[in-house]
Amino acid sequence: MDSLPDPVLLFDESGRILSTNHPADVLLGMDERSEGDPLSTLPVQLRSVVLSVRSHVLSGRGSYVPRDFAEAVATQTAEGDRYLLPRAAPVYDERGAVQGVAVILQDITRLRRFDELKNDLVATVAHEFRTPLTSLRMSIHLCLEELPGPLTEKQTELLFAAREDCERLQAFIDDLLDLAKLQAGRLEMRKSRIPIHQLLQGALAEQSAYAEQMQVQLRIESSLLPLAETEVDPERLSMVFGNLIANAIRHSPVGTVVTVCAEEESARFRFSVRDEGPGIAPDYQREVFHKFFRVPGNHSGAAGLGLSIAKEIVEAHGGEIGVQSEPGHGATFYFFIPKREPAQ
Repeated sequence: MDSLPDPVLLFDESGRILSTNHPADVLLGMDERSEGDPLSTLPVQLRSVVLSVRSHVLSGRGSYVPRDFAEAVATQTAEGDRYLLPRAAPVYDERGAVQGVAVILQDITRLRRFDELKNDLVATVAHEFRTPLTSLRMSIHLCLEELPGPLTEKQTELLFAAREDCERLQAFIDDLLDLAKLQAGRLEMRKSRIPIHQLLQGALAEQSAYAEQMQVQLRIESSLLPLAETEVDPERLSMVFGNLIANAIRHSPVGTVVTVCAEEESARFRFSVRDEGPGIAPDYQREVFHKFFRVPGNHSGAAGLGLSIAKEIVEAHGGEIGVQSEPGHGATFYFFIPKREPAQ
């Protein structure tokens, strides 16, 4: 254990610490622990994460593997801020029974900084694209208006195709910039009280033309009272609904129904978008919210940013997002929004 570069904590089956390695003692200050709970010297957030992954393994759910860098916990050390990504694995006895847990806190500080540099670079490049793209869109628009002179039928057809590609590229750049701002915490949320029914109706109205084009029906199912309200950023949450509904329409067979649901669950509202499409294989359900990820075999032409943006917006509201699906039986994307503003 001492030869490993990352902090390691070894627990027995009752959750007591058996030992820690040298990096854990130095980095987390475990050598200065007082009497009582050895974890009491850890920062509150880091202690909570360690207890959570320990419980995950001891409850019989197997090893704990983080989904992405977002699960890393920031902690202050003598060498500056460090980002630790938790992992946990069961320790078995000769009979195969779990007799302990090994928790590893992988130091991903350098990897996280590289990720931040990459995001900054992408945002900078996207921003620099905006000016020439605006000029290009304007030029195409003026040509289609035939201000420089008359066009032939073939020229008009080519310019219409070019304009559509420009609009698609503009939407892609806007998504990149919005995502960069969300991840950096620079996108301001303008929250207000709004009736939930109005929010749902507006979301469906924006996608009605696309649904008609794809020959898919849209429907609302709500168990909420007609005057039920929530405090959200209506514009940003409309983006979430727009992404989820558009995805559902895109993957729905002709003549099927896309259903948008709203219901109340204790201290939060649950919204979902259900389709009757091919569904998503279990292996890909955790990946669909990652940037630029597209399910293999999906030829929709989307850039793979919509669900990532939806995830950032929902989490900025203090909520969470997920998907339930079985191949061949459609998919249900859902998200939760707290009824009240979460405490800072």
